[in-house]
Amino acid sequence: MRKYSILFFLFFSSLVLASEPVIFRSPNPFSSEMLFAKLDSVGKTGTWMEWDSAGVKDVELAKVLQRTVKPLNVWLLKNPGENPKLAVLSKKNSGEILSILDLPSFSTKPVPLKISKKLEKERVFRDYAEVGPGKFIHLDDSALKVLVSEHEIRFSYSKPDKQGIALIPDFDKLSRQEKENEIRTRKDFYAYEYSLMVRAFVASIRGLFNWQVWHWYDPAWIKGALIDDRAIEAIISSRDENKMVRIFYVRTSDGNEVEMSSNSNGLFVMTVKR
Repeated sequence: MRKYSILFFLFFSSLVLASEPVIFRSPNPFSSEMLFAKLDSVGKTGTWMEWDSAGVKDVELAKVLQRTVKPLNVWLLKNPGENPKLAVLSKKNSGEILSILDLPSFSTKPVPLKISKKLEKERVFRDYAEVGPGKFIHLDDSALKVLVSEHEIRFSYSKPDKQGIALIPDFDKLSRQEKENEIRTRKDFYAYEYSLMVRAFVASIRGLFNWQVWHWYDPAWIKGALIDDRAIEAIISSRDENKMVRIFYVRTSDGNEVEMSSNSNGLFVMTVKR
């Protein structure tokens, strides 16, 4: 654990210099607590997503990073109705500088999902502890686990929900409009569960996929990969709603497979088949 540093805070008011970054300086490397406290002071309730140098290089970010000293870390924040913010952590003599700036525009161009051919466990599972051959547990949450075999990587997170998902009795007897309402409600529920899995699994690793974390939330990137209305209707109509449901599935351009499943009762799984 790094010791807390004495920080010098430099702030250019957005009312005067809207294009200037907010800059935090430290004569020593930031402690992790202080670093994320500074990010949160700017991002408020938003979630900073870490940029992966092995992922797709979005044009706007690439332009900004080309003009910066080689960054130690980079994060993106996308809040609805606001310009995206980019945070860049760089080394400065014996200390560090955290610069946060607004991006006037930000767009992505969908590309096929790929799995890196060369995987280094020290990079991919940077935030995990290896507790046995091919077995990893997240450093901050022991419920988040990974099992690695020759042809498969299996992520799992278990936090049972006492209430679980509500069953819909006599679904087949409902009117078409009532059925569509139930399907829409369940679709929103699965979208929420999908977002949880992205945050737990994808955001906790580095260098496994070519998509950046924010791409997993972009409808243009995940089009056709999320569970559709027909599959949801079949699930609601069944009498066994506690089974694992595949919420997300995509076959990569080189024949690999990625799927996310949930039992709608607190068990989440992401499987990467190679």
